[in-house]
Amino acid sequence: MGGSMRPKTAAASLCFFAGYWLQAHAAAAGECALRPERFVLLSDTVYWVVSIPAGTECLQGLRGRTQLLDEVKLAEAPSAGHVTIVGPSFRYQAPSRPGTDRFRIAVSGENRRQRGSSIIAVEVTVR
Repeated sequence: MGGSMRPKTAAASLCFFAGYWLQAHAAAAGECALRPERFVLLSDTVYWVVSIPAGTECLQGLRGRTQLLDEVKLAEAPSAGHVTIVGPSFRYQAPSRPGTDRFRIAVSGENRRQRGSSIIAVEVTVR
């Protein structure tokens, strides 16, 4: 083999590294909302408040214990920061200057075997 990796070994190593990097990066980013109001996928809207230092980012999981999310999408983009949907979570990158921001996320899926959707309205204070 002369120093080359087999395809399965290379793929496994890459998956391990990617998983490790995402976990470490998410831990460094921190959660966005403390004690966020839970949505129930019954055409409800919940309001989350985020306070974040300027120039930093946070990662917020969305799925509750009894939920299976089919779709998570940005319904209204922030005007100052940047939001990236990452599976059943979002990453918010704060702008470099203090101020306020807001965005909305639409989620759909199943909660306790009942299908539905919710809106998460996020108000951000960048400090």
